[in-house]
Amino acid sequence: MRRRPSIAGLGGLGATALVLFACQGQGAFNAIQTKLSEIADQQTQILTRIDQLETKISNMPAAPAPGGKQAGPQGPQPGKPDPAATYKVAVSPTDANKGPADALVTLVEWSDFQ
Repeated sequence: MRRRPSIAGLGGLGATALVLFACQGQGAFNAIQTKLSEIADQQTQILTRIDQLETKISNMPAAPAPGGKQAGPQGPQPGKPDPAATYKVAVSPTDANKGPADALVTLVEWSDFQ
């Protein structure tokens, strides 16, 4: 992504240089031209450095998940259910249910009203 000086900004600089040239003479105009050239070179260097930094940032690896843990699949943890395991839950015919009895997936909701 290259950034270029705006035309309005360059036009303003050109108008300023013209006014100064008319008032100061050729020596002052050459000094202004030299200074403008130096500024343009510095802008080019800054924009090149910004492009390098943007490339570097876009090539960085993703940040770890909050809490310092890497996101991704997790294995079994002591005291917690294994996310990769399939659990069998007994469902009696008298339990409230919805859908066909031979469904591929059964969701079981349990609550304790005390």
